[in-house]
Amino acid sequence: MLTAAETQTVPDDRILPFTRVAAVVVIGVLVLAWIVLFVFPGQTDHRFAWTIDARMTVMLMGAGYGSAIYFFLRVVTERRWHRVTLGFVPTTVFTWMMLGATLVHWDRFRHGSAPFLLWFWVYLITPILVPAVWLLNRGSDPHTLEERDAMLPGWCRSAMIVAGVGLTAIAAWMYLAPGSAISVWPWPLTTLTARAVSAFVALPGVAWLAIARDGRWSAARVMLATIAIGLALLLIAVARAWSEFDPTDLVRWVYVGGLVATLAAIVALAFWMRRTIASQVTPPTTR
Repeated sequence: MLTAAETQTVPDDRILPFTRVAAVVVIGVLVLAWIVLFVFPGQTDHRFAWTIDARMTVMLMGAGYGSAIYFFLRVVTERRWHRVTLGFVPTTVFTWMMLGATLVHWDRFRHGSAPFLLWFWVYLITPILVPAVWLLNRGSDPHTLEERDAMLPGWCRSAMIVAGVGLTAIAAWMYLAPGSAISVWPWPLTTLTARAVSAFVALPGVAWLAIARDGRWSAARVMLATIAIGLALLLIAVARAWSEFDPTDLVRWVYVGGLVATLAAIVALAFWMRRTIASQVTPPTTR
């Protein structure tokens, strides 16, 4: 039996009120960004911080923000911290990259406009806010399995590491050498949009690595659902902006095939893990 002192040191897995309040504020910004970018992708010349000609780029960003709405809604509604903790480090990397792109391409923005001021303050605050939330709340994670839980199998975690390393490498290449990325990307990019897109590529890449490192299915589910929503929105975006893809470029099929394959893999893993966990529960015997 634990002593009173020991009981007080056991992590309670709770989400702090500060974390929930921060998530609510972030959701408000994300909803606005999703509407502007995903619903009205052809109006960035007056609705966004800078003008983006390629609708596919606009909707890709909108898809990322749209999937993040789901993640932060789960932060607000979840009871256990460990179920959402894996999303904060990838989001931190994303915000750092966006802030860097903003500073490097400062002259490309519509200074003085309301969309730019919102963009600037969001990416000035969130690179500090997001990691601060994670650092304040991370101590509540007990690092144990839930009642009906399981560890991801080794082969699955290895595949996630490969995917994570691959995506982060692509993101680093696009960020550091945007010119070479522009020459092979399946739709038109500029140096600024190449760096912006790279941040959205890095986010799931770091997420795959975080999931593989942790290994708990209960900790992975929210992030996997977030990635799946983003993939579904991206496929819708591809259908809406198909004319912007080079019809002679095979890279477009590699891109679309990767989206479909990853989404299918997430769905298959979810069903497989549910069956695995269900098989661990011994049904009551009848007399």
